Amino acid sequence: MTQSEPKFIGKRIKVTRSKDAITVEISQSIERWQETLLFGWLLAWAFCGSIFLYYAFASSVQTEQIFFIIASSLWLFFFVRIFKVLLWRRMGKEILRLERGQMTLQNAIGKSGKREVFSYANVFKLGIIKRDTTSFLAFLDDSFWIIGGERVGFSHSGNKVRIGKQLQIKDAELLIRVMESAMRDLK
Repeated sequence: MTQSEPKFIGKRIKVTRSKDAITVEISQSIERWQETLLFGWLLAWAFCGSIFLYYAFASSVQTEQIFFIIASSLWLFFFVRIFKVLLWRRMGKEILRLERGQMTLQNAIGKSGKREVFSYANVFKLGIIKRDTTSFLAFLDDSFWIIGGERVGFSHSGNKVRIGKQLQIKDAELLIRVMESAMRDLK
């Protein structure tokens, strides 16, 4: 199978064409200073958690122990989320593989991640996801400290599927063109 040299759409999208498939990789990397802030946040959060755990086991009053155990469990939930975002930003990518009659979507950290398969016959309404630019939640979706902010979406068998996390509108439009062209050629 001959594979062409990868072409880049914008800063984060890499398109590789082979004889019978097109692979699109959307990198989730961020600027170095943003990654440093995330790491600092993770360290500060780990320090806070160590304080909670210390007092959960060092306190002699049972009500204080219960409070610190509950606080530690909430701390652990957010620690895991922050850690996952840091991994996503360092090694994460969305991989979209368009083949004959189907496309495969994988949100991968490194090489691992769940794959979803979509038949072209059931893909409808491929386009840009419209958002209210004055919404606070839309602002949060574009923040580097969360995983989210998908720009491209489609319907598949009644379900909404979203891809293209935190892409610029121009890049999302180019991604849609690549997807439509590949779906048309590989049907």
